Amino acid sequence: MKRLTKPNLVRLAMLVGGVALAAKVVTAKKNRWKDLNEAEVRAKIETRLPDRVPEEKRTAVADKVVTTMKTRGLLAEGGDEITTEVPADVESDIAVGSDADDESSN
Repeated sequence: MKRLTKPNLVRLAMLVGGVALAAKVVTAKKNRWKDLNEAEVRAKIETRLPDRVPEEKRTAVADKVVTTMKTRGLLAEGGDEITTEVPADVESDIAVGSDADDESSN
């Protein structure tokens, strides 16, 4: 059996450190794509593919990536709808403004 000498320990430490660094990089890249909605994923793929790739193939790649992300549950739900919700502080300003209009008409 081989003895762990100082140079071998250094090599082992560097190997373990490299594996840990690679794992962190992969996790960070996954987190950047996680919770994007379908439109955002398609836009990101379109910008990453070179211009020489035909449009049909770009669409096919985007469809495949979106399908895979959906099956894994990585896409954000309901991100494509336009929200019509008005923040509470804006509603209160509108209510105050309409009261002032009512007073000026009297």
